[in-house]
Order: sequence, then C-alpha cells, then structure tokens
Amino acid sequence: MKKTVCFAITVGVALLTFSCTKNPDTPDTEAGNWVRRGTLDGPARSGAVSFVINDTAYIGTGFNQNVQTYKNEHGDDLIKNGFLRDFWKLNMPPVSEGNTQENYTWTQVEELPGPNGFRAYAVGFNIGNIGYVGTGMSADRYTMLKDFYAFDGTKWEQKADFPGSPRQYAVGFGFGSRGYITTGDDGANTQKDNYQYNPEDNSWRAVTALSGTKRQGASVFVHKNKAYVFGGYSSFDKVTDMWAMDSATLKWEYKGNLINELDDSRDDDYTDICRQYGSAFVIGDYGYYTAGDNRGILISSTWRYDFANNQWARRTPLERAARTKALGFSVHNRGFVGTGATGSQAMDDFQEFMPNQTVDAAD
Repeated sequence: MKKTVCFAITVGVALLTFSCTKNPDTPDTEAGNWVRRGTLDGPARSGAVSFVINDTAYIGTGFNQNVQTYKNEHGDDLIKNGFLRDFWKLNMPPVSEGNTQENYTWTQVEELPGPNGFRAYAVGFNIGNIGYVGTGMSADRYTMLKDFYAFDGTKWEQKADFPGSPRQYAVGFGFGSRGYITTGDDGANTQKDNYQYNPEDNSWRAVTALSGTKRQGASVFVHKNKAYVFGGYSSFDKVTDMWAMDSATLKWEYKGNLINELDDSRDDDYTDICRQYGSAFVIGDYGYYTAGDNRGILISSTWRYDFANNQWARRTPLERAARTKALGFSVHNRGFVGTGATGSQAMDDFQEFMPNQTVDAAD
C-alpha cells in the first residue's frame, strides 16, 4: 500500500521512569561496530513492532505525534491521533556487504486491519513463517487492546483474542510451534501472567506465570529452546531479575540480576544494564541489549549476554542519536536496531551491529 500524504506538526513525547545507577568511572568497551543501514521509507516512529518470516524482517504500527495525515494509495488513513497501522518489509542482502547503506530498501505491505489497527506499544513475534501482532494502546490514547492478528507475508487474518487483560508494553515471543505473551500494563496493574497461543487450533491457554517481579517495558531474547525475559520496570522502580523459560517444560529458571557477577557480590559498575524499553537481538550464541531509557534519560550503552556462561559484558554503545522504544530484531543471524524516539523526535534510521569489527564512528 503506497503512502500518498505525510506532513508534520510539533508535539512532545513523555518518557516513563524507573531507577538504576551507573558508575561514571566505568568506561565503555569499544568492541563491535555499528553501521548505518538506511532509513525506513514510511514515517518515523517509536513503540512499533517487528517480526521475521521467511528470512525477511517486517515492522509496523507505532506512534508519531508529529505526523498529521498519512494515507495509502486508496485514500485510506494510515495514522490516527499519532498512532500508525502501516507495515513495511526490509529488503536486504543475506550477508553483510561492507559498511554501506546501499541495497537496504523498504517495501510497503498491507496495513494492520480493523478499527483498532492504529496502535502502539503492542507485541510482535513469529511462529514459523507466520507473523503475529496483538495487544497495545489504541488511537484514543486510553483503551488497551487484546485483539490478535496473523500475517503470512501478504494478507492479515484476525485470530482469537488474547485472553488476558487488555494491555500495553507486554513481551511477546515465539519458539517451537507456539507463541507467548507475558507481562505488560493493563491500566490498573503491572502483570506477569503468561499465555500460550496454539496456531493449530487458534486457541490460547494460561501457562506458568513469569517468576520474579511483574513488569512492563521489558525485553526478551529467544535462543535455542529458551526465552529470556529481563529489564523493564514495576511501579516506577527498577526490575533487575532475569528469567528463562524452557519451551519443553514451560518452567522459569532464575538467571540472576542484570550484573556481571552472579554471586552475592554486587558490582555497581554493571547496573547501567537496567533500563526500560530497551532493544534486544541475538547473534549466534550471544544476546545484545541497547537503547532504552532510565528515569527519562536516554541510554546508549550496549551489553552482550553470554547464554552459555550466563554473564554480561559491555560492548560499543549505540551510535547516532540515543533513543527509547526502538526496535531490535535479528535476521540472517545479524542484529539491527532502528526507529524509536529521542525527546519529541521520532526516529526512522536503522543500524546493524557488527560484533567482530573495530569501532568506526564514520560508518
């Protein structure tokens, strides 16, 4: 669906807060390099969703108060009160072709349907080669959503509603033949319940709730047969515990706090891992965590999580503008971060993290 109209007005974006501290004496280690990979053809945005199907990344929905009018080729609105419903797929080479923005282009696909297609702060994930989107905040700015949709790369189909309370800032992930939605904010409470979606019969069931602290604005790594949920905040306070769910047993295993040392010694050199609305992706046997905010202060520090040894290590900070509520995704075993917001300015750029390169600020 081709966009035809897009122009801006100026409105601010508020950031929610929680508390964590950073030791200013700890230098960032310049291990790895961030490389520009072009910009989204559609409007800039924060609070969008992404999923990967058939080795192709798709992104959509989100919020940009600065865009007043935006329509598809049929004249249908793609934005309402700042909330978007458009979707795009990323065209890219399967392997990195050096430090270039060429050959990274976007193709607009069918927008999320229905009167509540306009949304932000939803969840997106894939089960096999089908992408799913659900929950989030509607364009009226106060109604939480629980409707749920599947996308096959061409068309959307509405599925059974999420059975938990309508919510925003939840975590969604898929592994094996099932999908999951957990945590989030339903307007009355922060949650840690957990529901499993079965695409074979279009059904949901409650499964073991997340152990530890309830939270919203959390992040997730999916690696092999486990999903690792961490970060976020609860009642405007930091959430530092990390938990991994096994896809076979559906049980949660405590993985420690978000620090480098996992014994009784707590080193505050590492507490700047703590954040809300961070961006996460996986490359090989490591997870990477960057961007987000802390007490409304934007964070650029990047951390690598070693799944085998259950340890964090500092890596090169995200380059270009610091941001929160940005996308993080992996495709072709490569990690990308893009969109998000810095203050009142929504972002549309994308960067790839090259873990084995030496940092080069000119890339």
